[in-house]
This record gives sequence, structure tokens and C-alpha cells, in this order.
Amino acid sequence: MPVRRSLLVPALALCAALALLCADLAPVPAFAGSSAQLAVRGSRMPRGATIYEVMVTNPSVGARTRLNINEKTTVDEIITKARKEMDFEMSFLDGDWYLYEIEDETKPLSGEMGQYNLRPWGPEGMELHLLYQPKV
Repeated sequence: MPVRRSLLVPALALCAALALLCADLAPVPAFAGSSAQLAVRGSRMPRGATIYEVMVTNPSVGARTRLNINEKTTVDEIITKARKEMDFEMSFLDGDWYLYEIEDETKPLSGEMGQYNLRPWGPEGMELHLLYQPKV
């Protein structure tokens, strides 16, 4: 005589497993970071400021990064951000960094970027060279 098994116990076990699985997956965000970080990051540019994207390159090692700046962004801020993005933050490298326009590497940039020919990124966009030139 075959043994009759109730389908109620496996059905309840399956429902419990699905409930645990769904409860586990629900709070996991689909991105890295929290929404608080996104809000802070997005609020660093002043309202109404035109945002320009510039490419910063360290030609000696080929490292590149893109930065969003505005007219009030200083050269020192760009150097600091670019060094961080390119992993050149070693303390023994502090100080002797200079930023140049790619077209003219004879005079380093200084002050606010609004005094230079800022333009939207594209084929004619602004590319800057970040060079480490220690004083000997």
C-alpha cells in the first residue's frame, strides 16, 4: 500500500523559503554607496554655474582623469582632485605639481579657471597636463 504524503508541509516550506529570500533581497541597494553620499557629491557645484568637463593627463605615466569644474574652480583644487583620482597622493610628492594647457606648456596655470578659455568637452575640449617638477 503506497504511503500518502500531504503536500501541505512541502508547500509551506517552499513559501517560507521564498519569503526569507525576498526579505533578504529587498533592502540591498543596486548601487555602491548611499543616497546621502550622492546628495553631497551633487551639491558641490554652485547653483546656476556652468559646468565644464576637462581632461587632466599626466603625460609621464599616461594617467588620465576627467573632472567637472566651473569658472570659480581654482588650479590648486584641480591639482588636488586630479592627484587623488590618479593615485599620486604620496606625501613625498607634495608641492611641486604644475598644471598646463596642452597647447602651451611654457607657463603654468594659476588662479581661477574662469580666466582661461573654458569650453565644453568634445573634440575641441580643454585638456590639461599635470606635471610633477621638483625643484632641484
